[in-house]
Amino acid sequence: MSNVELQFNPTEDQSFELEGKGRYNFVRHKERVDKLVAEGRYNEACEARYEAFQVIVDALPEDEAMPLHWEHPNSRAALSIIYGSAVDHFRIGDVEMAMAQLEMLLDCDPEDHFESINLLALCYVAMEEWEAYDDMVIDLTDKSAEAVVARLWASYQRDGEIDKTLLSLLKSRHKAYYAEIIAVEHPDDDTFRKDIASARPSQFAEAREWWLLTEPLWSEFPKFIEALK
Repeated sequence: MSNVELQFNPTEDQSFELEGKGRYNFVRHKERVDKLVAEGRYNEACEARYEAFQVIVDALPEDEAMPLHWEHPNSRAALSIIYGSAVDHFRIGDVEMAMAQLEMLLDCDPEDHFESINLLALCYVAMEEWEAYDDMVIDLTDKSAEAVVARLWASYQRDGEIDKTLLSLLKSRHKAYYAEIIAVEHPDDDTFRKDIASARPSQFAEAREWWLLTEPLWSEFPKFIEALK
């Protein structure tokens, strides 16, 4: 690893700016991925994102957490790549890899700008990592529909029944998500894509985006979705 190409500059908030050139220029990596996505070359985008993720793993120290400064462009691009690759793996059902990547992301982004803790909670439940789940459940707030669903699923997997209090919370506070969960169809159509790409997407579009991400999981655990209905 060349010090000329890679430096970690400490900041006042006890995080680090990942200064990188060449293969460690993660802004350039992200631009390449975004271009592939814009062109509809999704498989190539996933591969490019994972290749960039491996470079990040190579860059980070193995024996200590390295929180990265969100306001620094190259650091933020690196965090975005880690999250994006975790989502890619979650979509294809590689929950174990997604879990490892999300844990790494939270080490690098303790403020959790991507709200990745909600997806990590689903990973922990799917993998039956109950000790890890119990350590983080306090951070799964009522304000997040995704967090409420994660808690509902955890209680269902443990107890075999739906937590009525949490279900009532989902129905009353997060109606769009509940409507999406019980819907017969979840079309990934032009109307949805225009909505989710807009400056202020609707709650229904956000719920659809979440469903399309997590659908492989519910295909594997359909009884939970049926129980919610």
